[in-house]
Amino acid sequence: MSLDDKNPAYFNFFDTSKPREERDFKEIYPDLDEEQPLKVFVLEESETSNDEQIGHKRIISDLKQPVFTKKTRLSLNEMGIKFPKILHEYGFKEPGKYSNSNDLSYKKPFKLNNNETIQSIIEKKEKLVEYDMDEQDLIYLQNRNNNENNIIKLKPEIFEIMITILENEWLKLELQLSNLNLNSNLSSNNLLTLDDDNNNDKYGNDDGIIQGYYASDQKCAVCNDSDCDSNNAIVFCDGCDIAVHQECYGIAFIPEGEWLCRKCMINTNHKSIECCFCPSKTGAFKQLDNSLWGHVICALWINELYFANPIYMEPIEGIDFIPKNRWKLICYICKQKIGACIQCSNKNCFQAYHVSCAKRSGFYMNMTKGIQGALTNKTSLKSYCDKHSPPFHDSKLVIEGINKTRHFFRDLKILNDENDKLTKNQKFLNKLNNFKWKTENNTPIPPKKFSDILFQKLISLRVEDSTNNNFLISNFFKSSLPQNKKLLDLGYKPNRSKESIWNEIRNICNEICKYWCLKREFRNGSSLIRKNNNLISISSILYGDNNDLNQINEKLNFSEIILNDLNKLIELTNMKLNHQYLENDINNLDLKNFDTCYFPLKNLINITLTSILKKIDNHKFLQNYKFKLNNSTITISEILNKNESYEYESIDDLMKDIESYQNQLLKENKSTTNIVKLANKFSKEINLQLPSLKLIEDKLQNEVRLKIPYVKLDGLKFSFTEKNEKSLLDSMDLSEVDTEDETNDGNFNKIDNEKLFKQFLYG
Repeated sequence: MSLDDKNPAYFNFFDTSKPREERDFKEIYPDLDEEQPLKVFVLEESETSNDEQIGHKRIISDLKQPVFTKKTRLSLNEMGIKFPKILHEYGFKEPGKYSNSNDLSYKKPFKLNNNETIQSIIEKKEKLVEYDMDEQDLIYLQNRNNNENNIIKLKPEIFEIMITILENEWLKLELQLSNLNLNSNLSSNNLLTLDDDNNNDKYGNDDGIIQGYYASDQKCAVCNDSDCDSNNAIVFCDGCDIAVHQECYGIAFIPEGEWLCRKCMINTNHKSIECCFCPSKTGAFKQLDNSLWGHVICALWINELYFANPIYMEPIEGIDFIPKNRWKLICYICKQKIGACIQCSNKNCFQAYHVSCAKRSGFYMNMTKGIQGALTNKTSLKSYCDKHSPPFHDSKLVIEGINKTRHFFRDLKILNDENDKLTKNQKFLNKLNNFKWKTENNTPIPPKKFSDILFQKLISLRVEDSTNNNFLISNFFKSSLPQNKKLLDLGYKPNRSKESIWNEIRNICNEICKYWCLKREFRNGSSLIRKNNNLISISSILYGDNNDLNQINEKLNFSEIILNDLNKLIELTNMKLNHQYLENDINNLDLKNFDTCYFPLKNLINITLTSILKKIDNHKFLQNYKFKLNNSTITISEILNKNESYEYESIDDLMKDIESYQNQLLKENKSTTNIVKLANKFSKEINLQLPSLKLIEDKLQNEVRLKIPYVKLDGLKFSFTEKNEKSLLDSMDLSEVDTEDETNDGNFNKIDNEKLFKQFLYG
């Protein structure tokens, strides 16, 4: 389509409300028919000029005609890949001998002999190569072997054997030192950390991660909500387990396989990242335009910050627009002058706090128009301190959250001081070379014994014969080499003494040890091979070759039996779990019955107060109100707690507390305020029910416990009695039949009344 076509759909795709990938192709190319095949034009070379003008359109005709060459794919036998016999015991086999003609994959097969013992099988397994070269190793070997000073050329197979030996020896060394308890400096990760078992109960959290919760219960680290749908799913980072909504983190598409947040994707060294705007080091991070880091919630709640791309929500910009006074504010929660604080949304309040501190403390933080509204209009964000929180927001939990946050930063400061001391001591011990097995960068320091083991292995492998620089060159490839390249493969060996050969092999061992240390350091000290993930597992070694069809069928039958047993075990576990739930419900019901029978006054007061508060105080204004002048006066919430603690012995005690609450409320507030009006309604409802409460209290004074029909209670033993309708009617002064005045009306007789009564009782 040309720009001359004035189609408005052509220009609509510049709309930034959606990325180009999410728009329909017809909005960009309305004339494109997806069912019509595309035309291919091939311009032949001609004597005419390369630039031809057809109408007002220009066609470039100097394109080359495509040329196709048919290539034949070689089989593994034709490639002629061969290994020396000495490498066969390390797992290197010619793939053509042990694979089907249709299988073109490269394998290292392993087959057992019937006359071998288990010990010999395990020893043979330990010899197998477990390390696989990557591109970095290949480049290193090529550079090393291209060096003219290196006469002995290392082959990839020898290199894999050497790295495997180093990994196994280092593992043995770690196990020995752990058994001797001498590995205090073996790992640099033995610094002190905060207790993770009760981390959320003790310190709260600002990233939504709660230990022991299911993935579906984890909240978003940005909006603190766990609800999601197909268009806005919650995505979990495979690196740090952070959970974010697609809209909250700018994830246009959920990739197949693993997904990493920006912090885990870019910070491959796993170093601690600090936010520019708050002291928290956990949560959902995004980078600024100057390569620094900041929280997504900090960028949302600080008015001056914004996202350069609101769809992908990165990078964070606007740090230069933040006023200098905001950087000088001290957070009243953590008591630190770090980063940029926000302030309470109440016009008369100037309390300053960090966004992450407010989230950890459980402050009221509401995005009134959602995440999309927060991106376009920062005034839709409302946050309040603990003193100005809405009445329906529990202020007690906020105060507990503030204490948890202060406790967290206090312990974190102590922890950092202790870790600094440990780091200094570790560096000092490393300088003294006392049990120095790793550097501060987690780089292993191998002993000289490692080089000696490699030296003996290379001597046994006869690497001094490898003087050419061709790796695994097959007969087919050799025939295609130029003549001067073939001359290099004649196997010419220079005259060298055994001492010079050994010195070069020794240098090779030391060089590979250095390379292995650097490789480990690049991977932050992690192992280069994965144990129990090589060619053969222990089970296949002990129980024979998997190629036997009978053994495969036996294993399948046995696995089905195990699977059935596991299913039955799961059913029994679920039944036991349901049984425990039922027992718990029964125990709770018994406790409730005991409470009702032995403490009827407490339950009577509780039912009365909760019904009145539910009727007149749905938003909990009365329950959350606190006195300013006299803190000793009891409040409505304290009255409820006092009743739950069985502290009221009579209705008069309850009325005294209510009257003191009413009097103090009138002293602090005018009679026209809403809180006083609610209190008047509350006292009015109480006074209406006071006579009935007094009457029930008088009936209960002479009784140790409340008598419930058909219930027998002896101490803590609870049981039901048989149903006796006559005693129930006698206790209520009722008769089984109607009176004579009702029977003489001619409509019913005595027999009819008895039938109706039995039908009423028994159905």
